Amino acid sequence: MRCEEVQERLSALIDEQLSQRERELVTNHLHTCQACMEEYQQLRRFVEFCRQMEAPEPRIDLWREFQPVLAEIIAEQRLPMSQRLRRQWSRLVSRVCYGIILFLQVVTYQLTLTLSRYIVEPEKPAYIRPMQG
Repeated sequence: MRCEEVQERLSALIDEQLSQRERELVTNHLHTCQACMEEYQQLRRFVEFCRQMEAPEPRIDLWREFQPVLAEIIAEQRLPMSQRLRRQWSRLVSRVCYGIILFLQVVTYQLTLTLSRYIVEPEKPAYIRPMQG
């Protein structure tokens, strides 16, 4: 077997999803190819690490959060194509505008920092005479 074929089957080897013949071919290749063996060992360690991790508990209110989003997507799919395009265009324009505003803020901030190096404040005199009046 070629290295590409073996590397495509490494995950199946770890999960014991290969036929007896395929497993023999892959393991024979692993014994003769150091690069594939290293790839196999790294993948096996990663899979073992993932299996040791605890799965998070599913949240009960997940459907309540997802349902309005799904309803909005379905409602938008039912709109005529011209309205959908108009909505998508307006979203795109607003995102581009937000991007431009953010870009201008960053440029302004950088310009302020750069110019502040060159602006010299006038020195304050050490002694100020009181005004006579």
